[in-house]
Formats: sequence, structure tokens, C-alpha cells
Amino acid sequence: MKTLAFTAGFGVVSALLQLPEVVHAQTAQDSAERKTVTTPTMRERVYSVLSQAQKKAEENLTSEAITTLDRLQDRGGLNSYEVAMMWKSYASLYFSQDNYDGAIQAYQNLLDQRDLPEALETEALYSLGQLYFVREDYKSAIELFERWFKKVTNPAPKAYVFLAQAYYQIEEFGKALKPAREAVAVLENQGEVPREDWYMLLRAVHFELNDYTAMARVLEKLVKHYPKKSYWMQLSDVYGELKQADKRLSALEIAYRQNLLSEEKELIKLAQLLLRAGVPYKAARVLEKGMKNGSISENEDNLLLLSSAWSMAQEAEKSLPALIRAANLSNTGELEVRLGQTYFQLDQWEQAVAFIRKGLEKGELGQADNAYLLLGLSFYNLDRLNEAIDSFRQAANYDDSIDEARRWIQYLEKEKQRREQLARN
Repeated sequence: MKTLAFTAGFGVVSALLQLPEVVHAQTAQDSAERKTVTTPTMRERVYSVLSQAQKKAEENLTSEAITTLDRLQDRGGLNSYEVAMMWKSYASLYFSQDNYDGAIQAYQNLLDQRDLPEALETEALYSLGQLYFVREDYKSAIELFERWFKKVTNPAPKAYVFLAQAYYQIEEFGKALKPAREAVAVLENQGEVPREDWYMLLRAVHFELNDYTAMARVLEKLVKHYPKKSYWMQLSDVYGELKQADKRLSALEIAYRQNLLSEEKELIKLAQLLLRAGVPYKAARVLEKGMKNGSISENEDNLLLLSSAWSMAQEAEKSLPALIRAANLSNTGELEVRLGQTYFQLDQWEQAVAFIRKGLEKGELGQADNAYLLLGLSFYNLDRLNEAIDSFRQAANYDDSIDEARRWIQYLEKEKQRREQLARN
């Protein structure tokens, strides 16, 4: 079960599909070892008809352009190269009409011709692969792209993206990895920055393969070249998966300093990570600022977290306002007792007594005996011995505190006797 989640929509189709397209790749014919193919030449009369169709297409007279090609096809007597160029024109026209089925068939007819020039064949393979991709026939698209890759050297990076995306769509993530990585590497090796959606595709493949180390490397590039909150959050989560607590916190802190964190859950997560890292003062400042600007709600849990942060930062007095507000929202007396404990630590005995009593009156305490012990100690410090004894007697009703409470009662009873004796003398 994967614990990370993110949007895996890459926008690759709309960004890359521009048919008919000139493929910027060196074909096998361009190499020193190319095989010589004798291709028939195009005759003037055929060229003239194809030019007429092209002109009508440029004038947005697509239907008339197709009719012109139909007449050429009906006339017959064309050689293989002329037929291939005719089908290429058909494909372009059908594509302009969003008639993908027609364009696919036209390219198939083109590829059926003999003695095709290598450049024309590779262009048709690539364009046909794109069309199958648009039709979500990813297996056919992969077959065409793989044929295309065998015929070219120096493929354009986005060709790798198409192949990777097609494999991704049929969930063959292992096969998607190599072309996705290659597309990014080609541009990086040229000192250029790959497109954002290409990084996103590579990130998604690593995610599906559970390779969080590689995913972190991609996200590090995304936050560098395309800094967005979502990438910082994902990077932080990935560092968490990798048990790299310092990096996890650093990613969120950088996003916070760039004013990218605005949602309550994001700010609370940052505060919690700061507390775990032993930086409670920073956590308190994050929470306090969020509550002041309204991005963090002042509910019981959040106020309690703020109070705890100030307390851990050895700022007891700063912890009190948040704890008081949290106590007012609570249905139990636990937080009032905690307030009493805080005031006790500050030697403010009257306040300690007031809040502990309020907590006991509200009730539903997990350890009421501890509250009575603390109340007794507060009265003792106020030199109100009778009330202290009464409190310790209440604590003695609980098994966990009976021994300590009795010791205090014995001590205070003796202290009272001592004072009474002194008073008589």
C-alpha cells in the first residue's frame, strides 16, 4: 500500500501532439552504413495536384482538398512514392478534421507502399504512433514507436516521453522507466532544463516502482526549477519515507519561508516536526502566527499544541493564554488541572488552587488523585493547612496515592500540633 499521493496527470498528450510533425531525429539513412533504396520520382502532374490540395487546405477548404485527392486516387497510374505522398496529404487533412480513424488508415496505407524513403517512413511511423496514443490504443502506439526508434539515431527527447507515457498507461512501469529517464537526461546533458511534465512523468514512474530514493532526486530538481508547494510537500513526504527526518523538516521549512504553506494541516505538520526535532520555540511561533492570521483555527487541539510548544521551550507564562483558551473549549477538567500545575510551577499558588478546583468541579479526570495531591501542595504553600489536609484526605481515597497522601496528612497534623503548642507557650 503506497502512503504517498499526488496527481499523476502529465498533460503529455495535449502538449506533444502536433500532427503532422517533422521528427527531429537522424534516420538510419543518414548514417555511414545506410542501405541504398531506389525511390521512384514524383511526376509534375502529380506534384501539381498535391499542391492544389495543399493550397485549399491552407485556405481552410479541407473538404475541397480531400475531393482533389480523391480525383487523383481515382485517376490511378501512380507510382509507389506518389501514392505514399498522396496518403500523407490525406492523413494531414483528416487530422485537421479530428478524423483520427481516417488519419490512421491513411498512414497505414502510406506504410504499405514499397521502396519508401527512410525519412517518409519514419515520419509516418512516428505520427501514426501519436494517433494510436490519442485513441488510447497504447499497445499499438508502443509497437509503432519501437519500430521508429530502430530506424533513427539521435531521437528527439519528446519521442522518449511518448514511449514512456504509453508504457505508463498500460502499467508497464519498468519499461516506462528507461525512456522517461532518457528524455530528461538528453536535455540535462545539453545543459538545458527539461519540461516540468517530463519530470512529473519520471517522478510518477519512480513512485509506481517504489523507488523513493530516485523519486527524491527528481523532486529535488522540480523544486529547483519549478518551485511549487505541492513539490515541496511531496519531497518532505518522500524524505519521511526514507527516514531522513532532518531533510523532511528542511523541505517544509523552506516552503514555509517562501510563504508557500497556507493550509492548516500543512502548518500543523510543520509545527509537529519542529517539536519532534527539539525546536519547540520555532513550532510555537509557527502556530502563533497561523492563529493570528486565521490560517490555523483556535480549536482545543491546536491551542493545546501551542501551549505545549511554549512549555517545551521553557516559556511557561507564554503557554498559559493558549492553555486557558483550550480549557474553556474542553468538556473535561484535564486542562484546568494542567493550568493549575503550570501556575504551581510558577509559584502562583492562588491561581493554582483556583484552576485545580475548577478542573475537579468540571470532572472527567483521568487521575483525579494527582489533582487532589497538587491542590493539597498548593494550600500547603499558602499556609492553609486545614484545607491542605482536606485535599490530601481526598487523594487518600485512591489506591495509587494513598501512601503519599497519608504521609502528608501525618506531617501536617504534627505541624498543626507544633504550632498550637508554640502558640500556647
